[in-house]
Amino acid sequence: MKFHTPAHFNFSLRRVFLLVPVLIVLTTASAFSHTLYIQSSRYLASEGKSIPLFFCYGHFIPVADGIRGKKLNKVQIIAPNGQAQTVEIMDGKGLHSHMVEYNTPGIWGLTAETTPGYYTFYKDKNGKERHAIKSIAQIKNRLGQVIKSYYSKQYAKTYVKCDNPTGPFPANLGLPLELVPVQNLFELKPGSTLKLDVYLDGKPYTGKGTWDATYMGFSTQAEDNFYPNTQVEGTRVSIPLPNPGRWFIRYFIKKDAPEQDKDKYLQMKLTASLTLQIDNERKTPEPQSH
Repeated sequence: MKFHTPAHFNFSLRRVFLLVPVLIVLTTASAFSHTLYIQSSRYLASEGKSIPLFFCYGHFIPVADGIRGKKLNKVQIIAPNGQAQTVEIMDGKGLHSHMVEYNTPGIWGLTAETTPGYYTFYKDKNGKERHAIKSIAQIKNRLGQVIKSYYSKQYAKTYVKCDNPTGPFPANLGLPLELVPVQNLFELKPGSTLKLDVYLDGKPYTGKGTWDATYMGFSTQAEDNFYPNTQVEGTRVSIPLPNPGRWFIRYFIKKDAPEQDKDKYLQMKLTASLTLQIDNERKTPEPQSH
């Protein structure tokens, strides 16, 4: 018995096979440019309460893809007295949730750093555009022309308030690239302007950078942010926050590779992210019981 495939099916099938390589390329490029955000399930804690931290990794807010354990280089919990506890990173891919016990009143810091990685966008010797999660040196045998080449590092942080803090707000948590709040984040209200100073290697950074920001619920689409990419120069970044909710702020800089590393990459890309919550007034009567 013979089966005859309709012509329109053959056409559709050809389209699928043609699209597959394109989708693979897009997925590879997209995966590399994933942004890391560290979050807490709640931003206000009672003394003695344990609350999970977890990660957003990708292009959708508040959570997109899981992250591989090998991609996380360091995760730390910083107590109000400044003492840092390093979290053991699990194997495998996921949200890498960890229970944090808030056993002391004050403002706690949660930080994370990615394992640095290479990305090269290039044309091969036949002129075809390709993406590789590798250095220039690793693909030199098939390299025709380099279009973009990065060595990427990411730094993420957020804060949790436990009961009634009495000390100063721990603005600078010591990350290599960091968005340092000028004011106490837990005093911000809808309509406030968030003021951040950019620090690089412990010093105010006065060069060029790019920031964007959004809040949970603004859009369900990837990289469709309330504030699109905005180029700035200088230490201070000011961001009006008109709406309550969980906000995500991202800032990145690019630095040319030193001469001795240009065989590996052309630019170093450093990214810092900050997650915070702007509370709203209660909208419905508080229930009498649970």
